[in-house]
Amino acid sequence: MSDHLDVLFSDLLGLIHGKSVPEHRRDHPTHYAVTCMVQGLDLGFLETAGYSTDAGFPDMEARVDESSARPWLDGKSIAMASLFHTDGTPLPLDPRRQVTLLCDRLAEHGFVPMVGFELEFFLLEQLAPMTRLAVPDHRVYGVGSAADPSGTLDQLMTLAEQFGLDVEGMNSEFTPGQVETSLHYRPALAAADAALLFRQLSRHVARERGIDVTYMARPFADAVGNGMHVNLSLADEDGSNTLAAPDEPFGLSAAGRSFLAGLLHHHEALAAFAAPTVNSYKRLRPGLLSGYWANWGDDNRIASVRLPGQRGAATRIEHRMADGSASPHLIVAALLAAGLHGLEEKMPLPEPQIGNADAAPSTDRHAPHSLDAALDALMADTGLRSYLEPSLVEVFVALKRREHERWTEAVTDWECREYGRVY
Repeated sequence: MSDHLDVLFSDLLGLIHGKSVPEHRRDHPTHYAVTCMVQGLDLGFLETAGYSTDAGFPDMEARVDESSARPWLDGKSIAMASLFHTDGTPLPLDPRRQVTLLCDRLAEHGFVPMVGFELEFFLLEQLAPMTRLAVPDHRVYGVGSAADPSGTLDQLMTLAEQFGLDVEGMNSEFTPGQVETSLHYRPALAAADAALLFRQLSRHVARERGIDVTYMARPFADAVGNGMHVNLSLADEDGSNTLAAPDEPFGLSAAGRSFLAGLLHHHEALAAFAAPTVNSYKRLRPGLLSGYWANWGDDNRIASVRLPGQRGAATRIEHRMADGSASPHLIVAALLAAGLHGLEEKMPLPEPQIGNADAAPSTDRHAPHSLDAALDALMADTGLRSYLEPSLVEVFVALKRREHERWTEAVTDWECREYGRVY
């Protein structure tokens, strides 16, 4: 058994950071002093008031959340951390804090939000150039060699269970090499933590076998993308599912109908958190079962928000827009904010989508067509932003604006192949 603890936290991009500390120092937050800074995927610093050069890159503290502690790889332990300024005030840019704040607001209405993730990813022969793992015996809902001849998934499930990530099921998807994993529902913060850690664990297990994985939104033009569906329900203080109402329309309570209506009301702005990369908009389009239209359906997977067929204690709302590159914490926070707005305003639920939304949509509202447009929609949606930490939204949008700018300035292989030989 290792004598050290990895103290982990998530940034606004949904990436894990942390420090390894001696086990006997787990209760000493000053030993986890971390530079407070904002970086993009290019590792460049974002000039952000109070968090970068103007403030001298100050310290923040990563304090262990003991409820998140669990065993991990190589016999060591890990725990998620909550982030604070050195004066003890919470750090506004902490994604876990944003989830907690929304849970607290829902608690004022008597609700405990419960969340279950479905994560899709591709097994890769290699990451560069990105090549799908060959699965000669592939079939949809395959298991064993029909899903993964490398044995990665079997080991991944074993470890995920050992580490308390609570896998409900794992199977191959429609495309060879693509896998879906469902994680058991739990309180919102713990669910987001588990999704974040599962992504990390899957990459470790794959690389130990000489292969890799990707959760990229749409890594292959000839295949569907990787979704990250978020299932939501609202429990009361006794743990009963308050969405269940057998005698009401669709077997869904008034609170559930208004919560769902809030998700639709903020559909365009939610894309900024659900589809947070340039590549996301190669997936978020009609015909790919990806959450394009601002609609909902009763057990209809072509709708963006699905009310699955199970009712009673299993009643839940499935939001299908997010892809594998989304931050689990930020998408949960954004969905809870949208649903809470629907609850507080008692928003009416529109009629459900019947049949194929791509052939006959029940609405003309749809997701933005680019990351830049999604950020515009988020900034224009003052209702949704009123439920979120202003500085978190400001910094997230600035990070993503710069990411989009780097994309517009990049010269791609496609452009070189298409134009270089003839012009």
